[in-house]
Amino acid sequence: MSLSRKRNRQIATGIGTLVGVIIIFTFVVSLINPGLGATSDPDVIPTWTPGRTELPPPDPNPPLGGEPPYVHSSGYFQTFMPAGNDWVSYEDPASQDDSFVSVVIQSGQRLAVIHNYIRRGVEIESGESLSNTYLTDAHFADAWIDYDRWTETGRVVEEDAVVTSFELVSGGNEYLGRDISRLGDDGWLYVTRLVVPANNPGLLDTLERYVRPAFFGYPQLQALPRRWPAYADPEYGFVFKAPEGWQRVAGDVGRPATFSPAGDPDSALVRVWAEPERTLDGAGDAEAWLAELVPSAQVIGTDPLQQGQAQGFQVAYQFRDPDGDPRSGLLVVLRRPDGSVQAANLQVRQAEVNLLEGAALDGLLADARRAVVEGFIPLPVAGESPAS
Repeated sequence: MSLSRKRNRQIATGIGTLVGVIIIFTFVVSLINPGLGATSDPDVIPTWTPGRTELPPPDPNPPLGGEPPYVHSSGYFQTFMPAGNDWVSYEDPASQDDSFVSVVIQSGQRLAVIHNYIRRGVEIESGESLSNTYLTDAHFADAWIDYDRWTETGRVVEEDAVVTSFELVSGGNEYLGRDISRLGDDGWLYVTRLVVPANNPGLLDTLERYVRPAFFGYPQLQALPRRWPAYADPEYGFVFKAPEGWQRVAGDVGRPATFSPAGDPDSALVRVWAEPERTLDGAGDAEAWLAELVPSAQVIGTDPLQQGQAQGFQVAYQFRDPDGDPRSGLLVVLRRPDGSVQAANLQVRQAEVNLLEGAALDGLLADARRAVVEGFIPLPVAGESPAS
């Protein structure tokens, strides 16, 4: 065979291989990424289930409980995370902004979808108005754009929510869909979309039973920039929303974790952890705890602090690091209703800074203080929301 023909064959083979990889990659992404089609309404994110797949046998009430709640990477909300290795979560970075955050949790084994998102700025005051003016045919035409057909089969209007049921067809398979849109007290619209195979209607009710009580927002964290990443520790029972550009440099779930600015790690650090048996009955206990943690600490001031049902204190102090250099710090301690005590200890390179005085700070100091005072919150006790 001539060199030219060999080269042409190699090129053709390479192109064929590349096309095959692209097809496989696109299919895999489609399993976890909803809304590959374009919509006419930029405020609507489609919900999609892959077609051309044999429907699994009905399993209306699988054991899905037992996992910690799923906390969105922004820290703006939590939702239900089903148990089982077949469930995967996906947050599409391209679709997230300060007024919209979303997650899709999907099982390729069950062909079931949980799509949760929240949207700020929907100025509607009742479930009836939500149904009449927002949840229109055009809205749902965009929501189900990736299906071959969709038909609304029922609608229940509640005081602050609307539950709409659908029959869906995709790739020759029939599905059942349910949209649960709820007006939140925090100024956000909360939307749950559920999709299951049509031969398994009981699973739709099971998913709704799990998801509805577990899907709510964290108003304290919603006041912070979305790009600040949230770190959730279900074992210690807290969420910490670090400033943008900070990274976790030590620790993991169930162990103390340390964060610092990626570009200048010596400028500041925050350590977060919990101690179930720690006593915290007053400011004296908080200051005594600080003395254990930082023997060289000199207390500048102590203020009370409350985060939801958790109460505690913030203690500003000055200290010297191991090299003898003066630095400043702020210890935040909170006692949860279950008695567990949580702590966030901020230390910064600057000396003689009173980190209680938030209004006098700017730049890194202001962000670091906001993170430990506003962005360090307890996870709600089971059955409660942050506003409880």
